[in-house]
Amino acid sequence: MTRVLAFDTSMSGPGVSLVDFKRGKPKLLDVSSIKTTSTQPLAVRFDIVQSWATLFLANHARKGFEVVGREDFHGMSSQQNYPVLAAWAATERAVHLFDHEFDKYVYFTTKGKRKSGHGVSQSRAKTLVVGKGKAEKPEVDEAVREITGFTGDFANDNESDAVCIALAYGIQLGLMPDVHGKLNKYELEAISSGNS
Repeated sequence: MTRVLAFDTSMSGPGVSLVDFKRGKPKLLDVSSIKTTSTQPLAVRFDIVQSWATLFLANHARKGFEVVGREDFHGMSSQQNYPVLAAWAATERAVHLFDHEFDKYVYFTTKGKRKSGHGVSQSRAKTLVVGKGKAEKPEVDEAVREITGFTGDFANDNESDAVCIALAYGIQLGLMPDVHGKLNKYELEAISSGNS
């Protein structure tokens, strides 16, 4: 059993999921999101996001997490970067309160070069989970439901996106099957040798 905690991080509406992988089958244990508004000062929004993340972790930290992941982000300007990276810091502070840290997302290029990032890119998560990197929100929702068997309601797209991120980590780490055959031979070799 491996529990993956995954954040879809933004300042306006972050989502988080907790997925348990047991014998190749992912099960959604919990999901949550919160909304802030652009009329609130950024410092207040930071505290809201950190408090929300801390409460979610407090509900689940007793059993621990083997993997803590997030979606990577590369904005085009400081105006785009600052709120998202502030939200990253807010969730990171919450995670550290429970003696955990975010795991690097490790993958291999098609030429066999090992690379890592602060998280899985949005297009990579969609490619692994939905089968195409430019999948629309309803397609992500449908795919995560099909893979996990979840029949409940998602409050918003941020929650289903957080599940998608957890599933992408699960696929990349070999915790579940590569449902769309998107891992390259080097990634498959890393999984089979225990170096993913």
